[in-house]
Amino acid sequence: MGTTVKLPDSLFRFLDRLSVRALNWSKQAGRGMTERRLARGRPRSLWGVTPILTLPLKARADATLGFRSQSIVYTTYVITSGFDINLKALVGAVYRVDARLWQPLHRFILAWALLRYDVFHTYADRGLLPPPERFGVDPSELDAWRDAGKRVYVYAYGADVRTRNKTLALGKWNFCVDCPEPVKFCICDDETGSRIMAQTASRVTALVSLGDMLTYMPGAKHVAYWPIDLAKIVQSPATTGDGPLRIAHAPNHMHFKGSHYLEEAVERLRAEGHAIEYVKVQGVPNTQVLELFGKADVVADQFIGGAYGYTALEALALGKPVLTYVRSPDLVLASDECPFLNVTPERIEDSLRWLLANREKLASIGQQGRRYVERWHSIEAVGDRLGSLYEETADFPEATRARVSDARAKECSRRDAIAQIGDWRHPWVVTSKNEFSL
Repeated sequence: MGTTVKLPDSLFRFLDRLSVRALNWSKQAGRGMTERRLARGRPRSLWGVTPILTLPLKARADATLGFRSQSIVYTTYVITSGFDINLKALVGAVYRVDARLWQPLHRFILAWALLRYDVFHTYADRGLLPPPERFGVDPSELDAWRDAGKRVYVYAYGADVRTRNKTLALGKWNFCVDCPEPVKFCICDDETGSRIMAQTASRVTALVSLGDMLTYMPGAKHVAYWPIDLAKIVQSPATTGDGPLRIAHAPNHMHFKGSHYLEEAVERLRAEGHAIEYVKVQGVPNTQVLELFGKADVVADQFIGGAYGYTALEALALGKPVLTYVRSPDLVLASDECPFLNVTPERIEDSLRWLLANREKLASIGQQGRRYVERWHSIEAVGDRLGSLYEETADFPEATRARVSDARAKECSRRDAIAQIGDWRHPWVVTSKNEFSL
């Protein structure tokens, strides 16, 4: 971003020194504010800053526990711009005034946050301060949070923690197997990844991870932290089973999803005369993805990574059977209830043949998917798991602990009232031996 104006050096130095003083003062003042709010049972949390689709939903999950919770970002992607605090315009304006102001600006933002919030949640690629290298939360920010008595949780979304050698060691199928350009998309370097994770782990309340990302975060708490807004994603009517089998696929990067294995299987089946309609979209808003999924018979997630993606949960919520590859049932919450069709590239064609021959089963599989998400991946369900995380790690005062405990009890009652669907099982359920059996 080019600079159109440059401040006098004296003014820049003044703002730089002022930002340092503001940050140092906010550590002590912020500690006292947090102690008072938590003692009164009025906690506040902040979720940032990578503009992941689920960020504001996680903040809403926190709110179910009685937190005053918000999401914050510095930029947005095409997929969504619906965040509570979007500083894109402010950051852009300040950078245009003088690019040197980037550090004072972020210090002021961190100082403000230390006064306003008590619990901080961020992804492993960066915090409120710019990262010191390509990925990673600035250690000085982690220290500031700790000095101010904050509870701090660092999460992963994939590229921010994934390293190449550890990924390749997972087995034949993994997210690196078809990567066209190592280092471009993920952290990749194992030594760098381990070093960043070690310096982060020593400064936070807890590392939190799920799915395949547990591999790269030793000692992390395993929490399924992908919430679905069930008010927004309404179950689609069951398809009639007439016409071609409609398959929808929405990969962000095809080489990380095994898309070409799916497309090759579809072409082989079409060559045999099977009626299949295959629709793929990329780089479109989430609303368009959901619209596509709603019209499909089946949704294809990924076939090589070993852990399902967020769109797989969205598809389940829409009442659609989902093809995906899960390396172990330990990576799936309540795996005995989850109706994923668990397939690797070798099994895609067989699974599609089964779907073509058993169109009447798709409705019950889809209905079970919706119930599964209602029970385990709603905003309230994720709030419950965050509550469990806090109870294990946060050492909150009694008033805040009581709010969390009461909210968790209500969620348990809500979940227990949701019945599962009978007769949904298929030949590709997730099993303890990673086999494909009934």
